[in-house]
Order: sequence, then structure tokens, then C-alpha cells
Amino acid sequence: MKAISFAAPVPTYLLTLAAGALSERLFVGPHACTRYGEVPEPELPGGDWVRVRTRLGGICGSDLAVVSLVASPATSPFSSFPFVLGHENVGEVVEVGRDVRGLAPGDRVVANPLLACRARGIAPPCAACAAGEPQRCERFTDGALPPGMLIGTTRGVGGSWGERFVAPAAQLLPVPAGVADETAVLVEPLACSIHAVRGSLPAAGERVLVLGAGSIGLLTVAALRALAPRAEVTALARHRFQAEHAERLGAARVVMARAGTRALATAAGARLLAPIVGPPVALGGFDRSYVCVAGRRAMEEALRFTRAGGTVALLGNARSLDRVDWTPLWLKELTLRGSVCYGGGHAGAARGDFEEAMRLVVERGATLRPLVTHTFPLAQHRRALATARDKAGAGSVKVAFRF
Repeated sequence: MKAISFAAPVPTYLLTLAAGALSERLFVGPHACTRYGEVPEPELPGGDWVRVRTRLGGICGSDLAVVSLVASPATSPFSSFPFVLGHENVGEVVEVGRDVRGLAPGDRVVANPLLACRARGIAPPCAACAAGEPQRCERFTDGALPPGMLIGTTRGVGGSWGERFVAPAAQLLPVPAGVADETAVLVEPLACSIHAVRGSLPAAGERVLVLGAGSIGLLTVAALRALAPRAEVTALARHRFQAEHAERLGAARVVMARAGTRALATAAGARLLAPIVGPPVALGGFDRSYVCVAGRRAMEEALRFTRAGGTVALLGNARSLDRVDWTPLWLKELTLRGSVCYGGGHAGAARGDFEEAMRLVVERGATLRPLVTHTFPLAQHRRALATARDKAGAGSVKVAFRF
């Protein structure tokens, strides 16, 4: 089958990195870590697994970090090489294992791609999985599967950047007939945003800042509007088209990044003090901030404009934030909280994060669908990846491969 796969033998990885990680040579060629071409079709690992034909495979920021060789090597033990990329997905069942009930060929589905204890056949499960927190699984490298946290990072199961992948039947959600593929492919990234919002849920009347208006930032705005409708949401956006999406999804106001510190201070209700040198120091500010990009500037603004005793949630896959001034973290006794993927252990939640994402997609698909701005056939991978990176020039939010 045709797919885009990634392999990182150390000599090739180091040579490619030295040659320039953002080079187009990463995506094709005999010495590239990322390749487009024929790969073996994955086998069903067990009788409770299903084979899925991909309809759309989304391009995530973490995928771009992998192909650009800027992902942290600290994540490499949670992968096994070579693997087919892609964890954002919507597809059609083409084969079911002997033990599968309730699914049949032709069913349209979205797969929860986490490969924690249950998917790995590990019993009893680790403490995190037993508590309903599979994103914190302690056994991602163990069990019946090669090491890997997700479909799309694990050898032998495929990914949504390939024509077919396999998934545990228990982790497939049916897609209702009225939901377009372009909306269903947003279930996985929306579940990430729901998980972050539930982990730092604003109370009624709280002022909230979402930093970054790419797909995760915009889906975080949508999650806040659904889960904390009485919170006041401000989004920080770089481009006008992103601001328009944020307003449509329910942000009370949008501050443009180029407007500068005073515009953000006004939105935060913060007072600015002048230090001897450097940017102004803010007193007061937002109750909670969600950092949805991986850059230094977003983190510094979150630290500066979150009020004393507030919470900063990090969704962006930051690897290193050079020269960030962490003084506000201790000076204001902030809580810094990381967030990854999705689970089901939030107190008071009637559904897991993934199921809640599907519910919102069904109910609010009309507002979410415009976030899928571009789709490309897999053979046009160069153009697709370039479009996903070039937000300003292409006006892209979510880019996906179509099959």
C-alpha cells in the first residue's frame, strides 16, 4: 500500500539533521528519514482488532515536528521504527477480527489511536490505565505490540498517512451519517483540547486566554465554549483569518499578536509596571491560560498575563524554550500544567474525552467543518506539508490527506 513512513537509524538521522532539517529532501530520497512509497499492509494483531481504509488523515503539528526532525529525541522510546505517520483519522472498516461484534465492513469510524495497556493486551493494567488515564500509561513499550504511544508512531499497525491501518475494535467510534469526513477528522485533535480544558476547567466568570490560533488553539476555543460557556475567552492570533475563526467559534475577543503588550494587558485587565530594563511586568490578568503553540513568546506571555495563583496549561509540544524568563512562575505562584492526548478519568465527566469530542462534532459540526481548509491526495505530500507549514501564505488551519 502507499504510505508516508518514518525511520530514524542514528547515522541517517544525524546526517539528515546536519544537512538542514527543514529541507524538502526530508520528504523523498534514499537518505531521507521520511519516505513516500510502498510499505507492507499491517496485519491484524489479534481477533479483537479491525482493519480500516483511510478516508482522511490529518496533519498534526507533532507530525510536522517529526518529519522536520525537531521533535525531541526524548519521545523516541515511545515509538518503533519504521512507522507509518498519522494519528488524526477517519476511515471505513474493511475487515474485522474473529472476536469483533457490532462492527462490519463499510462502517465509517474514527479510531482513538492511543495504544495503552488494553490495546497491548496487558492485564492487569497499570495504575494509570486502571484509573481511566490511558494517556499516562506506564506500559507503552510493553505487551503484544512494538513500542509506541499511538497509531501513527508504532511499527506494524500503520497510520492515517497510509491507505490502511489497524486499530482495536474497542477504540473505534462510529461516525453518524450526517457528519462529513472533514468534520470527523477533527475528533482526535478536539479530544486533545477537551482533555486540556477539563484538566484546567474555568469557573463561571473566569477570564481565560488561549495563546495560538492554529487548529489546536481554535479547537480549544470551541472546547471552552462548550464546557465552560460562562467563562470569558480571549484568543491571541497571528493572522486575521485565524481571528475570524476564533470569533466564529465563540471567543469573546481576539487580540492580534502584532498589537503588542498593551492590547493584551487591556484584554487581561492587567496593570503594567516598568522594570529597569526589559518588557513591562503585569499585575493581575487572566485566571487561566492555554498555550497552544510551542514557541518562547507564547509561554512568556502566558506567564506574564496570568494572574497570581492562576494556571497555565501547555498543549503545544514544546521541546525547549530558550531564554524564557520563568520569574513569574514562582513570583506569582502559578501552576504550570502539561496536557497530552485524551483520557476518561476527569471527575464528574459523563464521557471520556474522545467520546465527548465525537458528541461535539455531531452537535456543532457546522461550526467546526471550516477548520479543514485544505485536503490533498497522498501523492502530493510535498505540497500538503508545505501548505500545513505556511499558515500565513496558504491560510491553512487543518490540512489533511484524502484517499
